[in-house]
Amino acid sequence: NIPDLGCCSTHRGEPALRLSQKELQLLSTPFQNALVGRFPFRRPPMEVIRHFFVSLGLNGECEVGLLDMNHVLIRPSSEEDFTRLFVRRSWFVQGAQMLLSKWTMDFTAHQDSTFAPVWVSLPSLPLPLFNTIYIAKLAGMLGRYLKIDSATLALKRPSVARVLVEMDVSVTPPHRIW
Repeated sequence: NIPDLGCCSTHRGEPALRLSQKELQLLSTPFQNALVGRFPFRRPPMEVIRHFFVSLGLNGECEVGLLDMNHVLIRPSSEEDFTRLFVRRSWFVQGAQMLLSKWTMDFTAHQDSTFAPVWVSLPSLPLPLFNTIYIAKLAGMLGRYLKIDSATLALKRPSVARVLVEMDVSVTPPHRIW
């Protein structure tokens, strides 16, 4: 069910579809967990790339489509699979290196995304806040929460909580959260 968004118009005498930023964000929701795989030297055939993702034993489906001669669009169906792929950032498919970055609305083939998975430490967190809900809330202030490390969940290191966050690395993060 795709909503009827935008309006037909003209721009400099040519037909145009005008969409607001909010409408574009709504339309890009299905691509929230999309990744772009870039093959800097050579790209294996698409069948080989698709088989590679099947061989990883991901929890859900993973659609792979060709963007251009060096880039593929990767759409894992589960958040867990997205995180697993995104954290590693570099994979080898039949001997060809594939570099992963997050898909964004402003994706262009010649510029890498500024979004990256970053492990963030939350030192001196009060013990009652060592809870998935509160750590996810804190992480959400820095970017998109992805996961908490196992030592944090098991309270094996109560001096610091570690959480994986998808962040825009071109923006300076805050030094602390009150």
